[in-house]
Amino acid sequence: MKIKPLAMKVSLLTLALSQSTYALAETPFTSCPTQAFLIQNPTGTPVSYGVNIDVGSYVTLDSNLGAAKINGVGYSKHDDFIYGWDYGTKSLSRIDSTFTKTLLSVTKPSGAPAAIYVGDVSLDENAWYGYKPNYGLYRIDLDTLIMELTSPPSRFGNPAIFDLAFHPDNALAYSVDSNGYLWEINVNTGTTTRLNQLLNKNALGYKLTFGAVYFDVDGNFYASNNSNGYVFKISINGTSSSAEFFAYGPSSNSNDGARCALAPVEPTEYTDFGDAPDSYQTMFASSGARHGMTDLKLGSVIDGETDGSPYPLSDDVSDGSDDDDGIQFPVPIQVGQTSKIIATASGTGNDSVLNAWIDFDRDGVFESSEKIISDHSMTNSTSNIFFSVPTWAVTGETWARFRISNTSGIGPTGGVPSGEVEDYQVDITESGVVTEIYPSGGGYTSFAYEDQYPMRGDYDMNDVLMNVKYTEYQLNNQVIRMKIEGKLAALGGDNHSGFAIRLPNIAKEDIKSDSVQLYVNNQIKSGTVLETDTNDAVFIIQDDLKDIVESGEAELCTMFRTQENCGTAYRPNWTLTFSFSNAVNNSDMPSFPYDPFIFAAPGHYYGDIGHEVSGGYPGRGLEIHLKNQSPTSKFDTRYKSYGVDASSGDTHYHDEKGLPWAIEIPISWKHPYEQINILEAYDKFDEYAQDSSGRTEPTWYQNYQNSKIFID
Repeated sequence: MKIKPLAMKVSLLTLALSQSTYALAETPFTSCPTQAFLIQNPTGTPVSYGVNIDVGSYVTLDSNLGAAKINGVGYSKHDDFIYGWDYGTKSLSRIDSTFTKTLLSVTKPSGAPAAIYVGDVSLDENAWYGYKPNYGLYRIDLDTLIMELTSPPSRFGNPAIFDLAFHPDNALAYSVDSNGYLWEINVNTGTTTRLNQLLNKNALGYKLTFGAVYFDVDGNFYASNNSNGYVFKISINGTSSSAEFFAYGPSSNSNDGARCALAPVEPTEYTDFGDAPDSYQTMFASSGARHGMTDLKLGSVIDGETDGSPYPLSDDVSDGSDDDDGIQFPVPIQVGQTSKIIATASGTGNDSVLNAWIDFDRDGVFESSEKIISDHSMTNSTSNIFFSVPTWAVTGETWARFRISNTSGIGPTGGVPSGEVEDYQVDITESGVVTEIYPSGGGYTSFAYEDQYPMRGDYDMNDVLMNVKYTEYQLNNQVIRMKIEGKLAALGGDNHSGFAIRLPNIAKEDIKSDSVQLYVNNQIKSGTVLETDTNDAVFIIQDDLKDIVESGEAELCTMFRTQENCGTAYRPNWTLTFSFSNAVNNSDMPSFPYDPFIFAAPGHYYGDIGHEVSGGYPGRGLEIHLKNQSPTSKFDTRYKSYGVDASSGDTHYHDEKGLPWAIEIPISWKHPYEQINILEAYDKFDEYAQDSSGRTEPTWYQNYQNSKIFID
């Protein structure tokens, strides 16, 4: 597109009228600002606003626009000023970046209207176009300031539109009428074409008066409704064009907008997004739920991002900051029962409200019938809020969305000027079912392994680092089913290791084999998960963990998150679910965390001792368990006699000092760098490990040498 330069700047003194207010020198806008500008006339006096369309937030701008109403405004890329129709002088005015107007002396044709409320500046020519029903389309050349009627009503028609905007690519203008139809306007031919209906006011339940419309550089069309400020994003595609709700903006009975159509509409880093799967509309491209960051928030932590991070790549994983801290679920969510949440907020005002939804039918969409909290007034405190679970709710894992804002009546999607959105993965259970979660609070516990067993090796305890959390579903004091979730946090060393979880003293026959489902990186895993040739129930999560990771991108990175400058936000994740064919009494269930262990990946070398004992590749015969946890029936006991394993009797997997090859840390642990001994990184670990009771230095993991710890 070729933009014609402004041919001539007319002297301010020549153009100024006696009743105008103006600056001695006009100041143009910064070239093509991303902000949109609204001029409203709530009491007849024009007020200017700067609008961030991405979240609908706005600020009142200092302005000196006089007392007369201004409408039909448009941004000129030719000289970076705004032009609009001044109702006081019945002529055009120019508005600079200080929102001071200069009244222009326009030569008007006979019969020109006194008031024009639909207008914009062309991108292809240095001209302002204005339309008024029953008068037609007018053009004002901004070089000569000559106004002409370019299309009378007999040719242009009389569409019920309230603003128009020029497309950045095709020289056409567009608008949306009071019945929700999209109009295409060709100013060169002076014709209009009504395209398809985008919105139905009867179905929506409110009037459609789109007094401010804009384009962005990608050709997306935005229409702001006067009465409620709702902004819709329109994808223009002929008669197949479509509209979706985009943001909650300012409302007014008199609204007109101007924006540089060559600027993008995009969120800033001061925007808060959710992290549910994108079927719930999480990403910006999906008009996802998002809030401009202010003091208002759920809980005490909020962080900004430039786009949503749908599960499993949540923003909590990417930046290490868990800002979903405002909602707690103290009781189960049971079909047909009353449940409750505990909500905590800060930065609230008189109009702060909470809205929330749960996808009860688990179809991947938040629907109006699934709203559980509606405009609940929030203060800087903790609230117990009760809600009903419908009888048609479907049991299983689903998602909940909570939004605090200063805007009433919001839905589960779109931008809001302030507040926070928090998404939570929740479980719907049958009536009477309770859950027991480990570790408490919904976080993760960590299992760290040294893979040089039965030798001590470099003892950096980062050869496998797995974060895991457990959920038991209990009915009538019996465990009826399980969910175990995990994230691989580090994979150091050269050996190939697998990861498994055993339920000690639970027979594999007690597991309903056809209920076992394992998802790795959101893909269901085929093949054997529940081993068939062990005494206890053993679930193989991954035969070779190296198959699901890559080393860091830096030149010297050869391992996953154990070397300096080799960090990554990526975490391979997995979820295991299964039911019991014979429910297990709570008293008979093994204690958390059961028995998570690593083993030599089949078909791979696993050290000289492993090669010597097995005659090749040890596979499942070489296992490494937590201290004092017995191995499975597949373990080759000959390995114990080759190294420094000093265990005997009921104690297993430790040397003569009590130092183990595997440990549990009840947090998402900061592990040592590659080849940094854990005894050097954590100076209290030695005392903890040598006390078989675990009572000495139980919080050893809180004291570390910062220079020896892996940090992304």
